[in-house]
Amino acid sequence: MEYSRDKAQQLSKAILEIVIKENNRPLPQRVLMRKLIDNYKNQLGYIKEEDVVESINELIKENKIFKLSQSGNLVWKLKNNFSHRELRVDLDGAKLKGIIHLNTSGNGFISLSSNEKAKWFVNKEDINNAQNGDFVEFVEEATPPKDDNLAHAAVTAILEHAKDLYVGEVVVEGNDMKIVLDDSKNSLNVILDSYEGLVNGSKVLIKIVKYEGNNAYAGVVKIIGHKSDVGVDILSIVYDNGIEPDFSDEVLDFAKKLSVVIDDKAKVVRTDLSEKPVVTIDPATSKDFDDAFYCEKQADGKFLLSVQIADVSHYVTYESVLDKSSIERGCSVYLIDRVIPMVPHNLSDDVCSLNPNVHRMVIACDMIINAKGEYENIKVYPAIIKSHKRFSYDEVNEYIDHNDDFSKEEPAVKKSIDDSLELSKILRDMKNARGYINFEIPKAMIKVDENGIPTEIVKETHGKAQMMIEDFMVAANEAVTLYANQKNYPFIYRIHDKPDEQKLKIFSIEAKKMNFKITTSLEDIEPNSISKWLVDNKDNPNLELVNMFLLRSMAKAKYDTKNIGHFGLASHNYTHFTSPIRRYPDLIVHRIFWMWDFLKEEFSEQERNKFASELQELCEKSSRNELRAVKCERDVDAMKFAEYMSKHIGETFQGRVTSIANFGCYVQLDNTVEGFVSMKTLGDDFYSYDEKSNELKGKNTGARIYFGMKVNVECIAANKNTSKIEFKILSKL
Repeated sequence: MEYSRDKAQQLSKAILEIVIKENNRPLPQRVLMRKLIDNYKNQLGYIKEEDVVESINELIKENKIFKLSQSGNLVWKLKNNFSHRELRVDLDGAKLKGIIHLNTSGNGFISLSSNEKAKWFVNKEDINNAQNGDFVEFVEEATPPKDDNLAHAAVTAILEHAKDLYVGEVVVEGNDMKIVLDDSKNSLNVILDSYEGLVNGSKVLIKIVKYEGNNAYAGVVKIIGHKSDVGVDILSIVYDNGIEPDFSDEVLDFAKKLSVVIDDKAKVVRTDLSEKPVVTIDPATSKDFDDAFYCEKQADGKFLLSVQIADVSHYVTYESVLDKSSIERGCSVYLIDRVIPMVPHNLSDDVCSLNPNVHRMVIACDMIINAKGEYENIKVYPAIIKSHKRFSYDEVNEYIDHNDDFSKEEPAVKKSIDDSLELSKILRDMKNARGYINFEIPKAMIKVDENGIPTEIVKETHGKAQMMIEDFMVAANEAVTLYANQKNYPFIYRIHDKPDEQKLKIFSIEAKKMNFKITTSLEDIEPNSISKWLVDNKDNPNLELVNMFLLRSMAKAKYDTKNIGHFGLASHNYTHFTSPIRRYPDLIVHRIFWMWDFLKEEFSEQERNKFASELQELCEKSSRNELRAVKCERDVDAMKFAEYMSKHIGETFQGRVTSIANFGCYVQLDNTVEGFVSMKTLGDDFYSYDEKSNELKGKNTGARIYFGMKVNVECIAANKNTSKIEFKILSKL
């Protein structure tokens, strides 16, 4: 050390003073250097990092400070004879636990649970080999908050890895083989126990059996295929999200033995509705039909709406191998070129599906609804139906638009459709009046050829037929909840909390820039507040974009045994009852009716109590599985978006800025494809992020890039493997 002994002692004393002042908060070395320079430069002169490192090591040897495990952070520790204050540190009191999420730069963000906003920023130097989604122990650093008000933290231990199954690609370099994981946020160095049967480009599912620092030792669970094989790209995403596309032989054998048998017992227990004008209305491409209905306008002007739902619980019996498989899957996953069903195809497409002109077992919900859209009487019961017609949305929309007179349909079916359209308007008006939030956000439909290559991306249409079925399903979900509450059954609810107040404040700032008027207070907000905004701004040309931003401000819906209502639907009592073929919570609701109502005598009190005690855990698992499925669907779409745009490099498009960040912005095209605009590509000025206005501002010209701005962009890069699309702004419109 170039310092004299006296100077070295002064440096050590300065380090101790800084560390002690932090009052048990960990102190990264880079922050320590900054504090030394800021506060002790005059006293110590030029401070070299190697001198600081040497002093730190000496202090550690003297047991005056110590280093957090595998981390560059320092926490002060005093020997009993070091200070007259006899201070000791209770480290356990300073440690927290949370979930870490990494970005592609390697930095992390920690939240206390998966449902909360991130509150801590973790520099990549302090990740301590944590991987994306891991449950970690961490401590807050003695560092000023970032501009986004996130405190700094350091990971001290990994308590639980988010997953041990990963998808990767085999890459051959010379005589060596290695695995490159698909997840770009993952920094693990994977060491396989065997490369037998693998070639360059093989896509494999691996299972990690041991972690040692940044090394992960793994074995191959499944060879998915070669990256050039049709469909392997989508399958890789499916497996990487922890979704198993195939059923076990045991589950398939169980399902194969199931068939539609309407025996004497069924005829006694179930009401025969086979003569009623029951129909199904679904997308033209659907293969599984789990909801049917008919509607009758009565002489007193009230309506009988009968919604019949496939009785999947009749086949997926409690605690059977099929039931356990359905719990683990949680829901069907709908991808561009395939469906990964919750139950085997012979059930989803045949035995449980409400196909036309065949008898099927259902649970029916009959509602008497008055002219105000109020439920005057509700009945829930097991039944038998025979669908009289399988309509597509397009066919019914053609009838609504008077392009088809339905003259070939049964008169009773046609009358039921006419009555349904009248009732649908009543229900929609009722929902709007109570504050139902109707987010009109277009969804992309990706068309692919026989090789899975995307050829076109268009917006899906949402006509009156779709809205009618949506109205009826919402009505049935509300009605069965009210019925179960009246009977005091143990139950599960689909709940949706109020939006985060801070997010709404940010939304209001951005919305006003697009001339969107916030016409009520943001405090103690109610659903009818937001629906009023949308009505008051119905002619705003930016409404679609505002809807998208508003949706981002909303909480996520989930399942729970405690009923707090559904904010988005402005409903005090809501569940999921209408899609048991593709959602496990709906199947739970059906099972509750069988165990506590339809065949209560066939279940013991012990069985009912056991099932009731499992409901909250099933809710939580179902919510997690739903998020997993949504992420998988989005990941597949993002990959296909990038593949599509890779054929359009150099082409120009019109779009709008949909998100602002301190490193650039995102622009969405008219076809819903979104790409990133890096700050470094903004050549007309030097831009920086202004947090208060949430804008990018030019240093020299004062030019602004803001949410909702119309721009012309050029596609400059698109990578299918990373699902990244990059744009360059050519002009501002």
